[in-house]
Amino acid sequence: MARVHSLLAAACFAMAFAALTAALAVHLVTPGREAPGAAPAAQQPVSQEGRLVAVSPTSVTAQSVDGFARTYLVTSETNAITATGSKIGAAGTTFAVNDVVSIVGVVRDGTAVATAVAEQQVSNLNGPPMDGV
Repeated sequence: MARVHSLLAAACFAMAFAALTAALAVHLVTPGREAPGAAPAAQQPVSQEGRLVAVSPTSVTAQSVDGFARTYLVTSETNAITATGSKIGAAGTTFAVNDVVSIVGVVRDGTAVATAVAEQQVSNLNGPPMDGV
């Protein structure tokens, strides 16, 4: 019986060691990671609903009903979501001034970056049913 306990303890230790080693390896080789000891870039989640008052290939500016306006950088990774579907990297060309949208993103080093811009009717769950896609 003691031998079975010893084998189980050794197996548990080996699995825990393997899991920790794998986690450390992923942490160290993941692209885009900061160097060890470096402070991570400050990011703050941000969202806004409103009417677009300016649109360019690299940015959109939304104004909320309370008058608050913010400009968001749109990148090749920004997702444009419309009733006809979504397209990554097309937010600056998919939308136009006066479109009502919902925007989610992050503020990095003082710059708002949109991760998704969606027609507000779609973001309010008024899009086509998923089983019809």
